[in-house]
Amino acid sequence: MSQLAIDRRFLSWWRPAAVRLDIGRSRLLLQDGAKQTRHKLASPIPSGIPDNEQLAALRSGIEALCAALPAGRRTLEITVSDALARSWILERPPGLASPREIQALAVDQMQQLYGDSADNAAQWALRLDLTPFTSHWPAVALPAALLELLQDIAGGYAWRIGKIQTRFVSGINARLATWRKQARNAVYSLETSDGLTIGIRSAGVWLALRTHPPLRLLGTDLPAMLRRDCRVAGIAVEDCRIHALRWPLGRSAR
Repeated sequence: MSQLAIDRRFLSWWRPAAVRLDIGRSRLLLQDGAKQTRHKLASPIPSGIPDNEQLAALRSGIEALCAALPAGRRTLEITVSDALARSWILERPPGLASPREIQALAVDQMQQLYGDSADNAAQWALRLDLTPFTSHWPAVALPAALLELLQDIAGGYAWRIGKIQTRFVSGINARLATWRKQARNAVYSLETSDGLTIGIRSAGVWLALRTHPPLRLLGTDLPAMLRRDCRVAGIAVEDCRIHALRWPLGRSAR
């Protein structure tokens, strides 16, 4: 996957000709200009690798939304629920330099974090934000079968996919615009009915990036989770500026 996990060219999301698709675990939303169309899936998409039946249901829902649009060439901009992705911080050991070494390290770390076999790990497509001169890089993995499905649907309509991002990545791109002054220590959270994603930065370096289950299932509140993740990252939440994020499609498609 060639695009960066954290893409600073966030303004392309607002390109007027773009059709925007948001994929949640249980709902889809397609936005064409000011018009928004929703579709509820028969059953939620589980975290992990979707099976053929789940992919077929997702295809049916997306194609039903797309079929209602006027014919013509379009650019499809896609956000995906963080609950359907994997996110973590890749720590680079000294001396690691080549893209092949970095990719191998990312796969190895993903296997350790999620308990994957080599075959299971191969079913995920990785994106890395290889920021120069840092040793911690955001990593995001999406099911390869999901990406293939989206590419196939876009190809069927002769559409171009502009970008595919998680909701958190889309929100963080807008927050980290170059003209915003950034705090030395910052905690970013994105809470939806699908889950809670928390990212922590210090002095411009990512320290943590993780998606948790929804707060209603955790039996706790947001301040407690922010404090917990900061403690794990070795930083005090009291020393951080807290930011609550939204993804560009709004809060209605969760």
